[in-house]
Amino acid sequence: MIPQHALPTLCRMLLVVALGLAGAGPAPAQDTASKTLRGRVVDAETGQPLPQANLRVADTYQGTITNVDGQYTLALDSLPVTVVVRYVGYESVRRRITAETEARQVFRLSPSTVALEEVVVTGARNPGATIMRRVIERKQEWWPDLRTYTVEAYNRFTLASDTTIAAIAESQTTAFWDAERGTREVVRSQRGTANLQNFADGALPAAATVLNLYRDNVEVFGNRLVGVTHPDALDYYDFTLDTLRAIDGRRAFRIRVEPENRLSSTFRGTVTVLDSAYALLEARLRPTASLSTSRVLKGVDITFEQQFSNFGGPYWLPVDFRARRDLDVQLSALVSFSDVSIRQVSRLSDYQINVPVPDSLYETDDADAVVRADSTVSIQSLSSLEADTLRGDGPFVPYSRSERAAYTRIDSTDAIENAFEPGGLVGWLRDLGVGGEDGLSIGGDADDEENATESDTTDTAGEKDTEAFSFIDFEGGLPILRYNRVEGGHFGLRLDFGVGPLAVRGRGGYNTGPSGPTRWSYGVETTLPLTARTGLSASYHYGIEPRYRARSRIAPAWARLSNSLWTLAGQPDAFDYFGTERLRLGARREFSTPDLTLALQLRNERHFSVRKTTDYSVVGRSVQQPLNPAVREGWLRSAALTATLGDDGLLGILPLNRVRASVEHSAPGLAASDFDFTRVEVVADARIETFFQRRLLPNTLDLRLDAGASLGTLPLQRFGVIEASPLPYTPFGALRTLDDRPYQGEHHVALFWEHNFRTVPFELIGWGAPVDQDIELIVHGGHGRTWIGDDAAERLRQRGVALRRADALHHELGLSVNGLLEDTLRLDLTKRLDASGFSVGVSVLRFL
Repeated sequence: MIPQHALPTLCRMLLVVALGLAGAGPAPAQDTASKTLRGRVVDAETGQPLPQANLRVADTYQGTITNVDGQYTLALDSLPVTVVVRYVGYESVRRRITAETEARQVFRLSPSTVALEEVVVTGARNPGATIMRRVIERKQEWWPDLRTYTVEAYNRFTLASDTTIAAIAESQTTAFWDAERGTREVVRSQRGTANLQNFADGALPAAATVLNLYRDNVEVFGNRLVGVTHPDALDYYDFTLDTLRAIDGRRAFRIRVEPENRLSSTFRGTVTVLDSAYALLEARLRPTASLSTSRVLKGVDITFEQQFSNFGGPYWLPVDFRARRDLDVQLSALVSFSDVSIRQVSRLSDYQINVPVPDSLYETDDADAVVRADSTVSIQSLSSLEADTLRGDGPFVPYSRSERAAYTRIDSTDAIENAFEPGGLVGWLRDLGVGGEDGLSIGGDADDEENATESDTTDTAGEKDTEAFSFIDFEGGLPILRYNRVEGGHFGLRLDFGVGPLAVRGRGGYNTGPSGPTRWSYGVETTLPLTARTGLSASYHYGIEPRYRARSRIAPAWARLSNSLWTLAGQPDAFDYFGTERLRLGARREFSTPDLTLALQLRNERHFSVRKTTDYSVVGRSVQQPLNPAVREGWLRSAALTATLGDDGLLGILPLNRVRASVEHSAPGLAASDFDFTRVEVVADARIETFFQRRLLPNTLDLRLDAGASLGTLPLQRFGVIEASPLPYTPFGALRTLDDRPYQGEHHVALFWEHNFRTVPFELIGWGAPVDQDIELIVHGGHGRTWIGDDAAERLRQRGVALRRADALHHELGLSVNGLLEDTLRLDLTKRLDASGFSVGVSVLRFL
């Protein structure tokens, strides 16, 4: 078996991935039902159980459903009442229940008969489409008037492998739904099998996990599927009359549902419609193969079932929800799990329609927020919602035989992950017997886990002691290693620590290449928060720096690391360098509406030239690295203002919608600067959803505009650049066919774009293998130009500086295959339009 510390808790991971849930917790206190009915609902002629039969108290919104064995439990708040039992294809049964009535009641339903006249399809008229058109029209009569409701919800999740139940989690909640603000829940009671003790502090929602298949749009795994009663459903579905059934002497139409287009975000299955009322009685639907899911889920098979009732009123509301989710989970190339099954049964009862809902529950912006009834959340209007008890005798949907046996069998030592056979490398090694009796350990042995636990405890205590007694808080260190043609090998260390309210970062390092003072580099950065959104900063640095930044390389550290590897491999160094001694003072202010950050910086910098010191490469062949251009030396004193509007994505990895504009001004009249220029730069990123927007991962168009202009005499160390892509790494935001040095200039403009078609091209041609592996096709392009004025060009020529420049627009187009080698590799094929040959490169992280 795999030890518990070796893998994430599988139940928690699966519920989060599949449903977005928290865990189950302990069961508090008290049940207040005055009478509880128990029994079965069966066919009067055969005695066979009727699963999912609907029981309700007449003239109320109170009710329940039977389990797979036809068993039910129904709590009655007051007596006498009339209980109505309904099942499609049968005559309903009404029974009066009084205080003297026995608690055990068996309801025997007789098949319903009605004159089912033949339905003839004439011409192009489709009776299935005609019936569903009426259902949609009727829905529009009552749905707009449904503004709010509260409902009592019970939910049960059963996690199982193909052979056994691994865990069960249950909850009872009071749910509040607002048409404009969404769903909120107060958990009144919850429990689970003994191996779910780690979920004790969570809150397991019930109503929030129940899909309403009557809605226009149904959210499944982040996909917005077109509901079968959507106003435009007839454009998305082919509705066909399948069979005629009966209930209480009335016709019920069973309609087969198929998508018109296999690529659309839709369902397939059946719905049952009540004649004359033209309302859904039940739905049995499955998302189509176009469902887009997390890449952790390599195989998904889902079925939803739901019944509806108007409870004698105008609104048709869910009374239950049943779901089967069969998953193949692949955490990485090392670990995968197949035959993971999650079964859900939910019961909704005691609706209160169009009543006020507590505003205090909606103070958070989190959709479908869940709180516990015993939490510290203060909700005056909910003071009557005391915690209930989920006891073995109800009130809830009774267990099946296997569920009852699981509650008896499972104890706290039954690790959930041991119920599932791992695949991938871990499974292969386990089959070979590698790992000993306790299985294969991933990420350390038991001693490591013990040490980590002790360390964590010590750190926590240390943090508390520091907060209480220490003025200096050491946070840790990080080695800095790099290589280039000027510094040679750089061996440094970064230390992070706090001094009172100050956050301090110190750096120091040794360079093997140069001689003299530049053999060493050192610096310190400090930040002082004034408020949550305002802060001051100061920094000092002495050493050698790249003359231009690499904004397309995810992070500066990765840019310099990747360049070190290419340079050591004998490729041309992608950067130019200069020496600097600088002092910078800054102030920063963040705004929430809009999402704007303003940063002002005063700069006092001494710039000087540095020389190439090495041509070394590990491959042993002779490599002539380019000379490092000299810069204009002197003191550069300037003021810079940067405005950033938008979110914080990660270029090339996560969606990014942001505009960053900066202006820097230096003049002799500004603290006697040796430079005189004004430089403006704008970088704008955007992601636009194009096709199949209902999917979790729709087709997207990513754009990046990078432009800069200057006035005055711009020094070389402030030139703008259009980035190159030193092979084999070809990131977004750089010209992929420019495989050596970047374009540079006083002015520059570049546009980069990528359209990700996801798996749609493969779906169109019916090629299932790349679809199953989430292999995506991306079309991309890059366009750019730089400008250098005649005066600037002459100054550079006099100093012997040769720069790569684009005197005409550079155009390139390419095709990428994304998601190779277990989602870790992207292969790019790019063609420069004004040159021969292709560029082939890779990206080592998957673009989302």
